[in-house]
Amino acid sequence: MNNRVTIRDVAKLADVSVATVSAVINKNKYVSPALIQRVEQAVERLGYRPDLLARGLKVRETKTLGLVFTNTTSPIWPPVVRAAQRVAEKAGFDTFLVTTDEDVDREKRSLSSLLSKRVDGIVIAPAFSQYYEHIREISLSVPVVAIERRVPGVECVLTNNREISYQAVSHLVEHGYQRIGLVTIPVLGANAADRVEGYRRALLENGLYSPNLIREVDFAGDTAFDLSLDLLSSTDVDAIFTTSQSTAMGALRAARQLGRDIPDDLALFGYDDVPWMEVVACPLSTVRQPAPEMARLATEFLLKNLEGRESDDTAHVLESTLVIRHSCGC
Repeated sequence: MNNRVTIRDVAKLADVSVATVSAVINKNKYVSPALIQRVEQAVERLGYRPDLLARGLKVRETKTLGLVFTNTTSPIWPPVVRAAQRVAEKAGFDTFLVTTDEDVDREKRSLSSLLSKRVDGIVIAPAFSQYYEHIREISLSVPVVAIERRVPGVECVLTNNREISYQAVSHLVEHGYQRIGLVTIPVLGANAADRVEGYRRALLENGLYSPNLIREVDFAGDTAFDLSLDLLSSTDVDAIFTTSQSTAMGALRAARQLGRDIPDDLALFGYDDVPWMEVVACPLSTVRQPAPEMARLATEFLLKNLEGRESDDTAHVLESTLVIRHSCGC
């Protein structure tokens, strides 16, 4: 009976195309969860079993991985790309690299394009958003591992953003700073929200928190200089904590513009230990994220999933560290 059931029978019962049934069976293209459910129910009802010879059309490894990152122009990203590519290359995989510039629509198009190229899996640093359902749906078609931001239902590699930010701001408090400002990238992204929460907690515990000392810039940090000027001009801050290398650069430029000497007139604490922070006139204290390690682990997890390891929504958290230099007064 099973041998007489064809893929066309399944498509007719599920009210979908033969191509959709093939995509669900072979898992080689994106299909919405609702259609997957209809096809699977039709397969079960009809007792359909694909012919083994016909399954020469089934998923074949293309030996390619997709890398979807937000902004490769920032100095923190080239080491991340290299780390992922080295792991992939060692395992015999090529990579497709695409960037989204924090644009969710572009991210969706990029993911669709990678699926059409039949990549075997995807490592993604998601564009900041409140909704990641499109990434979770893609993970039903190919293995996906996210880095830097938590995606519900998808395996992730993260850092301890909240705790390390709490430690950094506590360090400033211990130095005697009383008016600690914040220049942050948008808090919509989970990593930035955690960093802001660490800042907030450290100040609340010491009775020093004031929302008037917070400036939120655009993600790329293009407005960091202007908003840092505003913060320094309109408040009596004696220290600034930043949540990215671009916001740290903007705050440093603003301090110089206003003649605020670091660290004598203003303490400054950065985020992301990029090369320029060590070679400026007053080297910046900062948070060093294990960004390349995140990419390495994520790619290794992805390869293990391709080998048959069952993926889940585990969040693997790596430890960032404080790099203490002169800008905080040390």
